[in-house]
Amino acid sequence: GEEIEQIADDQFFVAAGLAMRKLRTQLELLAQVSEPLLIVGENGSGKELAARLVHRLSVRSGFRFFKLNCAALPGDVLENELFGYRAVPGNGWNRLSKFELCKRGTLLLDEITEMPASLQLKLLMVLQDGSFITADGQSRLEMDARIMAAASGNLEQAMAEGKLREDLYYRLSAFTVHVPPLRDRKEEIPLLLGHFMNQLARKYGLPARMFSPAMVAACQRYDWPGNLRELEQFVKRHLLMGEDGAAPGAPEQDGTVAEDLRQLAGNGIPGTEASHHGGSTSGLKLLLQSVKGETERNAIATALEQTRWNRKAAAQLLKVSYRTLLYKIQQYGMSPTEYSSPFVAGNSLTACSLKRSR
Repeated sequence: GEEIEQIADDQFFVAAGLAMRKLRTQLELLAQVSEPLLIVGENGSGKELAARLVHRLSVRSGFRFFKLNCAALPGDVLENELFGYRAVPGNGWNRLSKFELCKRGTLLLDEITEMPASLQLKLLMVLQDGSFITADGQSRLEMDARIMAAASGNLEQAMAEGKLREDLYYRLSAFTVHVPPLRDRKEEIPLLLGHFMNQLARKYGLPARMFSPAMVAACQRYDWPGNLRELEQFVKRHLLMGEDGAAPGAPEQDGTVAEDLRQLAGNGIPGTEASHHGGSTSGLKLLLQSVKGETERNAIATALEQTRWNRKAAAQLLKVSYRTLLYKIQQYGMSPTEYSSPFVAGNSLTACSLKRSR
């Protein structure tokens, strides 16, 4: 649909909510100019996607887009990547600069605050002069690439700490966009869950699994400090690590939901930090019991109603022991008159399977 826009083979820009639609409009306008662009946002929020969308919408779309992560390379290697190297006697190879490789295209410098100060000065001179001197100092070449820079931290603090030159910041920031974090666009989470599930299912050649309404609601109440990257990893675990006994393609089982939420609440995703926005970690822990109870109760209610409250038949349908089912019925205080309209995603009894009581 129009809310999901493909910008590369496996990259999509999702703009279902107001904040992202506003950003989409901004990016479309910025695609009409070739000035440097500064993209600010938290890690995993989609800064590269924003940069790629601008490139795709611009007159440079027929030429190369390249991302260079300033935090991933030592300073000398980063300099050679940016400025290239010309062959000298005894060394018969050239290293083309990224400025040359992206001629008439777009170069995204990710984590710009991690670029050494000496290189920041050289970059500033390139932006001012429209040309650059190769790393060996032997050649001056024209620079015809649009430069974009991305940053995830507090830029004022970065300047105060000397991690970002003020003059470079002012040169880059004439055109600045802010990519909102996922916690500020939670209305998009249902769409994103389905989108990531479909993409990952195609990638791994597996049937997509459904998300119960209770699970979607829990996801919308979590703050997702790792943003889109964290959400995608969450969906991947559900696709690849189904509960024992769950058929591929069935909605997630309640045990899987609880385990994933525990991992999220306990920083189960490598590199994810607990959110400092609204106490999402403690809030997510509190959601565990309500999500588990709701899906479990709904599955029991559906089985009992479909078997006309034949509890032995319902236990077989749910693949639990008769004793376990009796315990759960008592635990939830269920009676034949209370559950006339069960609510289970997809009317599927596999939306939740019960754990046998120990």
